[in-house]
Amino acid sequence: MKNMNRREVIELVAKATASLVVATQIPIAMGMSKSPPYGGYSGHPDYPYLTKPATVFDFGLTPDQEARAAELHKNIIVFDGLMECSIFPNLVPLLKQGGATSGNLSIGISGISSFTPDNVIKPEDWWTWRVLEADLKALPKVVNDFPDAVITLNHADILAAKKAGKVGMMPGTQNTQFLGRDTSYLKKAYDMGLRIIQLTYNPTNFVGSGSLEKVDARYGLSTLGERVVEEMNALGMLIDTGHCSPETMIKAAEVSTKPIAISHAGMISKVNQFRATSDKALKTVADKGGVYGVISTPAAIAGSDRCTVNDYLDNIEYAINMVGVEHVGFGSDFIQPATFEQILTAPAWDPKIAASIGSFDVWPWSDGHVGWENGSAYPNMTRGLIKRGYSDSDIAKIMGGNFMRVIKDTIG
Repeated sequence: MKNMNRREVIELVAKATASLVVATQIPIAMGMSKSPPYGGYSGHPDYPYLTKPATVFDFGLTPDQEARAAELHKNIIVFDGLMECSIFPNLVPLLKQGGATSGNLSIGISGISSFTPDNVIKPEDWWTWRVLEADLKALPKVVNDFPDAVITLNHADILAAKKAGKVGMMPGTQNTQFLGRDTSYLKKAYDMGLRIIQLTYNPTNFVGSGSLEKVDARYGLSTLGERVVEEMNALGMLIDTGHCSPETMIKAAEVSTKPIAISHAGMISKVNQFRATSDKALKTVADKGGVYGVISTPAAIAGSDRCTVNDYLDNIEYAINMVGVEHVGFGSDFIQPATFEQILTAPAWDPKIAASIGSFDVWPWSDGHVGWENGSAYPNMTRGLIKRGYSDSDIAKIMGGNFMRVIKDTIG
């Protein structure tokens, strides 16, 4: 593949995985790697922001504004709706530098240690119960490898992490595919520490329709999907719809007896891209008390491979003007160590859809987001919101307070 351009890679991978999309809607037993979950390094050596701090963006703040921003950021809860999808050695130091309190750590994808430079991920490795179970078993040891990290399973744990100066990680996953048709896996996952579940990834599954589903084939929730929502409510899990179709977001908000989240998505009315959702879906989730995390990928917020944190703030403000400051947060969707080719092994892509993401001139995509290259960038949002005239109380809501409210109402 080294001699191919990325468009050719897309086409090759899409052809190889197309026949597996339906097959991978049910859990598949896979052979797990014998290497430890955190073996000392994960990621490509040419990705500078695996170790390098994010750009300190110049908003033109006065010294007094800078001092206010620093003090405010030190004291507020910072919660990222989709903090990271992998583990790498400098993850926690970067998050700590950014003042992170906690965030949704996405696991059960293809293995918590799978995004190492030379690892070849197979399409059938994605979203299985075997992978999720292994990740949940490994996570305490993985987190313990970082002196400044702690697993946060509820609202009180996040407050305790803040008090202790630790970086919290709340276990979540981005697909219900691991269930097959057996909802008993929800309780098993909950007992092992899983607290956030996204109903679908990009493709449609047994529960609902994903953001990649054809518009005329989308639906809200299946009967199984409604049962999943009800059981998650009863267990005390946060229902996430970040990758779902607008129809599934709306139906989930209507069926759920508790608020739900759109952890990380764009807005069709801002940038019409496949990882964006409709104004109706956003308003429905907000009207039911939920929270919307604005995604940070340049293609979703600026329609290109490059943007700045000011573009991100434009999207944050756009969402606030639509649904109110009480319902908006952020969901970075970082997946920094993964190679472009590893991401394309997910059984979700076809050439047309992949082409809509961007030109892939920048990888990792977060390297193209100046001022939001990794988790050390969180202070830039606080600083930018001050520049735009937001009050301290509203900034606290956006930076994590709104997610904290929903976590308390759903998880406890």
